[in-house]
Amino acid sequence: MVVQLLFASLAIAGRFVLPHFPAGALVCFRVLGATAVLFLINAATRGPWVRDRRDLLRLAVLGLLGIAANQTLFLYGLRQTTAINATILVTTVPVFTVLGAVLIGREPPSALKFAGIGLAALGTIYLIGPDRISLAPDVALGNALIVLGMVCYAAYFLYARAVVGRYQPITVSFYVMLFASFGVLPFGLVATRSLQLSAISGAVWLWVGYIVIFPTIVTYLLNIWALQRVSSNLVAVYIYLQPLFAAAVAPLVLQGERLTTRAVVAGLAIFTGLGLVILAELRQHREIPVEPVGE
Repeated sequence: MVVQLLFASLAIAGRFVLPHFPAGALVCFRVLGATAVLFLINAATRGPWVRDRRDLLRLAVLGLLGIAANQTLFLYGLRQTTAINATILVTTVPVFTVLGAVLIGREPPSALKFAGIGLAALGTIYLIGPDRISLAPDVALGNALIVLGMVCYAAYFLYARAVVGRYQPITVSFYVMLFASFGVLPFGLVATRSLQLSAISGAVWLWVGYIVIFPTIVTYLLNIWALQRVSSNLVAVYIYLQPLFAAAVAPLVLQGERLTTRAVVAGLAIFTGLGLVILAELRQHREIPVEPVGE
């Protein structure tokens, strides 16, 4: 629950920062800052250093999928859409996680499960408004970028258990962030060309610090800790809590944010679809199988 509340706060904090901070620069500051802090924590706690090449490759995939691609797409999308829309779209992660598990053969097909996936997908399509997608930067394009980022995050969940059980959460988090930094650095270097550090207020820097510490370091540490103990599906389902937080808080702290009828209808469709997916899994008395942690 704490993880999802902190992740949801990123949509609100990001809306404060992005008008003054390019999205690519924010992702770069976020990942590089988290990498430095996690390196110091891992060294101070005498965490192990990963030397197995296969594990390093797995950690690299996790970093590029779950952080570099996911967060870059999310923040670029957030720049074009609203915090409420962004957080509703984040709830598609469990649907993509279940769909991915079915497609790769880890989960048997289920009519109820596919009905839930279809209903949630329709809600997402309705919120994006395919008739409004164009090459111009607008809300529809921002929504589409966020959905693509959530596909990457679902893939991260499905793949994570291949390595997270081998090492401590701090060690895994450090390496994941380290490899993610290689993915976000090119965007950050380009974005920082237009960044005037002297023009950024202290309040904005405080929000940047908050984003680095809470929706980044704390959330990824807790997520990896949770993935070591429960299935990727259970962890993903808690994303359902994010829009509840954003919908309640965003209109209170952000100008121009309101819960539109379109967002309510789309959100209800997505949540109902998620409920059907969860019901299908309860009937099967199983969770999404995860990749065994073997040698």
